[in-house]
Amino acid sequence: MMACFCAVAARADVSVTASVDRNRVAFGESLTFTIAIQGTQSSAQPSVPAVDGLNFSGPSTQTTVSIVNGAMSQSLNLVYQITPTRLGEFTIPAVPVIVASKTYQTEPIKLMVTQGRVQEDLRQSLFAKVRLNSQQVYLGQTAPLTVVLFARANIPLKGVGAFTYEADGLGYRFLQNLKSGVNTINGEAFNIYLIEGAISPTRTGSLAFGPCAVKAQLAVQRHSSGGWPYGDSILDEMMGRVEVREVPVTIDPIPIEVLPLPEEGKPADFTGAVGQWNLEVTAKPTELAVGDPITLTMRISGSGNIDTVATPQLQGLDGFKTYDPTSKTTKDELSTTGERVFQQVLVPKSTEAKQLPQVRLSYFDPVAKAYKTAVQGPIHLAVKAGNGSSTAVLAAVTPVRPQEKLGRDIVYLKGDLGPVATMAWYDSAPTFWALNVLPIFSLLGLIAWKRRTDRLRGDVAYARRTRAAKNARKMLAETNSFDQVQHALQSYLGDLLNIPVSGITASIVDEQLVPLGLNGDLLTALKKCFEACDNARFAGVGNNEAEMRATANKVGELIDALEKIHL
Repeated sequence: MMACFCAVAARADVSVTASVDRNRVAFGESLTFTIAIQGTQSSAQPSVPAVDGLNFSGPSTQTTVSIVNGAMSQSLNLVYQITPTRLGEFTIPAVPVIVASKTYQTEPIKLMVTQGRVQEDLRQSLFAKVRLNSQQVYLGQTAPLTVVLFARANIPLKGVGAFTYEADGLGYRFLQNLKSGVNTINGEAFNIYLIEGAISPTRTGSLAFGPCAVKAQLAVQRHSSGGWPYGDSILDEMMGRVEVREVPVTIDPIPIEVLPLPEEGKPADFTGAVGQWNLEVTAKPTELAVGDPITLTMRISGSGNIDTVATPQLQGLDGFKTYDPTSKTTKDELSTTGERVFQQVLVPKSTEAKQLPQVRLSYFDPVAKAYKTAVQGPIHLAVKAGNGSSTAVLAAVTPVRPQEKLGRDIVYLKGDLGPVATMAWYDSAPTFWALNVLPIFSLLGLIAWKRRTDRLRGDVAYARRTRAAKNARKMLAETNSFDQVQHALQSYLGDLLNIPVSGITASIVDEQLVPLGLNGDLLTALKKCFEACDNARFAGVGNNEAEMRATANKVGELIDALEKIHL
């Protein structure tokens, strides 16, 4: 039974109501929130206040006109989908709705989100688990955490839909591309889907991962005459007797204790590296002359967040001229493994430079629960005197000059300049400068290209943001439906903001773009594009080619405008 609350306009023929299809919902499920406006077919789209723990998507619009006994009535429904992100009690606050320049207020609506359960006949055949190596982690540690959906072989599991979770303070991230396979439990085969992720706690204390819910997509017979309702036969699909139904599979909260790094045993040179790291140090060349450069390479690799590893500080380099080190970082998408290579150029000042000092890396090993120090070196050098030393000695010797004969050994000064030779084409000032400056600009361009390439490889957020507009425009050029237009817009916003693409709705505009300073016409236009795509899905206007193309063009214009802002 729908819970309905009304705010009636001063004019008797206009009223505004807000309702939900149910006030109690299981975690992992969605509910419908409807704002119904009686007495008009037009209204400014209301701004639904944000509610912590509830995600709003939509609205889609539905309009009706009816004539009874000569009296015409009209109405407008704005339909939202609400997806809870955590358990608890919530209140949808009053929503202001403007009709004919007059503002109406809906009444607040209370909701209860409870722990869901898979129906009894499926509980042993369809379930999910969390894989975590240890429920005790340290601040600064990056620990893999995988959610696994199990379905007995006779369950027609077609895929995985939405994934919702609560992980406050854990810094949880997961990969959008799921892995699938087969697992055997007690001699029985189960199909599995893996949602690979990782946690990087941002605070200490007793935290929890979950509850979380995975929507399993099952093939269900449209008209079941009793008994087992799940079927996956080819005949059923060909005859249209099978539809895909989403069944939420929930996981209870998993307690996780986040510990601070211990003070006992902390090395004086510890800079915050947490993980299990290997250190390799090489220097080339080791036999050289004074003034020749040495390239010192320090390679750090292993398990953990490589971004916590700072440049090793070298001591005892008084005998060398030093240059600032450079670094190159590679890591997986979840920052659970990585490698960082530091290179530093050192130039010996004299033959007294006999060796390069030790390189030390102090880090905390969360598995061993102890601080460790990796040490490499020292590296012995063979430095010989360079050409500069010999030249200095020879320059100090005063040569004996032979006796000069006047008129033969001395060239007299000329009284006139004499004939001037014609300059070659490359001696002219513009050409001369062009030939000398061109290599410099070419080198600078090569350096800029190399730095950009390295950043694209090592910085996922920068790479996604750089390619966002190009990828979205390509999708728009190939689109032939509202779904593809919406996917192009979602992909662009996901890459621009470095957030998962799945589940991006109009609410992202307020949650993510407003704090970045975006407002005004762009915000309204973005919401209207989402609304147009939702209308195609929920109100059945998806076959209008002209509207679809107009929406695609509008999305392209919005992308151009957002690219000029440089958020």
